[in-house]
Amino acid sequence: MLFLTTHTIWYAAILLLVPTTIVAAAGPLVIRRFVTLERLRSNNEVAGFKFATVGVIFAVLLAFAVIVVGAPSPRKQPRGRQSSACRRASTPSTALLRKATLGYLTTAIARDWPALEHGRVSAGATEALGKVYIALLKFHSIDSSEGLVIS
Repeated sequence: MLFLTTHTIWYAAILLLVPTTIVAAAGPLVIRRFVTLERLRSNNEVAGFKFATVGVIFAVLLAFAVIVVGAPSPRKQPRGRQSSACRRASTPSTALLRKATLGYLTTAIARDWPALEHGRVSAGATEALGKVYIALLKFHSIDSSEGLVIS
């Protein structure tokens, strides 16, 4: 994997696609040379039923996905009512979250990226990310529609 990530995308694409295409094209030629046509015909009949079964399963799953995505959400609120996220948009916790996020981004760009270039990690970026997490916990309050899962 390291070999592929250290070269250009074109080199990696050619290295991966050309040999696999040649093997895929030569595969049937080699098989037809060593396996009789009668044996291949019987396997084709079985393969047809397998492909049909997989196609039906795929069609049913696709139909369920379309129905779920297109169905109206029961959590939609009537027009005119703001969600709790909209009401919280101007609270002090929002300003704290923005300040913590800006601090993390500034620290990550100024300290963490240069440290990562030399194979190290910046402790300041980790601390700034912790502040973002704390601010996020203060910003997000659990309402009655959310529950905690305890295992």
